[in-house]
Amino acid sequence: MLGFSIYLDTEIDGRTENYIKNMSQNGFTGVFTSVHIPEDDDSKYVERLKSLGEICANQNLELTVDIDYQGLKNLGCSVNDAGKLTQFGISALRLDDGFTNSEIAILSHQLAIALNASTISESDVHELTVQNANFDHMEAWHNYYPRPETGLDAAWFAKKNAWLKEQHFSVMAFVSGDTNFRGPVYRGLPTLEVQRNMNPLVATNELDKNFEVDKAFVGDPQISNQLMKQFESFYQHNEIRLRIKTTYPQIFDQVWHNRPEVARDVVRLVESRQQNQKTSVNIRPEQMNVRKIGTITIDNLNYGRYEGEIQICKRALEASKKVNVIGQVNQTDIVLLPLIGENTAIKFIPYEEDSQ
Repeated sequence: MLGFSIYLDTEIDGRTENYIKNMSQNGFTGVFTSVHIPEDDDSKYVERLKSLGEICANQNLELTVDIDYQGLKNLGCSVNDAGKLTQFGISALRLDDGFTNSEIAILSHQLAIALNASTISESDVHELTVQNANFDHMEAWHNYYPRPETGLDAAWFAKKNAWLKEQHFSVMAFVSGDTNFRGPVYRGLPTLEVQRNMNPLVATNELDKNFEVDKAFVGDPQISNQLMKQFESFYQHNEIRLRIKTTYPQIFDQVWHNRPEVARDVVRLVESRQQNQKTSVNIRPEQMNVRKIGTITIDNLNYGRYEGEIQICKRALEASKKVNVIGQVNQTDIVLLPLIGENTAIKFIPYEEDSQ
């Protein structure tokens, strides 16, 4: 599950609604917000939360609200009647540590509950079991960490998640955004410190593949349109969008695919040699330069039956009289190359047209 964050320190206006709709259309299915942020003015958040809940309900988005006792009270609820919050489009509550296990058990029979993944212990699980909590309604959500150097340690995180999985919890974690970082620190909102400055798509994939995370949410309040499209392409179509500059404009005419067997050094576009064979045009040797990471090449006639094969370099390679350099992946997108696996689709985008 992919999610994103909307905060209540600003109005939920038409621009916010359009952003939410765009994220929904690009494959995001969850929204996180908080009514428990000390820096915020809480005098307006109740009406803003209701507006947000209505938009999420209309877009079939699951809305999870970080909340404490006072926030629950401000919404006109108690532990015993929190279920009525679903009327406002709220799907789940992410509980502050101030709630007792007895109260969590009561809440778990009314709506979905997100527990603090970092602090829940074996004794908590035992107490919740004794209190007859509904574990089908409970997940384990990690925090985000605004201050640099305070994000979680990756080894500890992996160990904690393995234990949470043994307890049959779904696990959620945050990644940073790529634009409009949240104050007051403006340094990203990741769960893992090592991911603070990492490309959010790469970070999300890493959480899934290496850390047993089931849900990844962007912690910051906005991502760029370009990143939004990259998320949609990768998770909905197994496609990587790469912004490039090239002297070979026909590379933009179609979607390409990596071969089913993954090479160590290069991405091999499976359709390229077949197309060259159809045209019967000899590719003369030229621009036989050193190949940096992200260099796009085409094999010339000196490579015999490989002539016409287009590749993307995943590591630096020396120049070859058999290989012409025809382009370069934009520096910020090179980090996406390791995400290209077997049969992954690749869409090249002219850098000038998609640079926002």
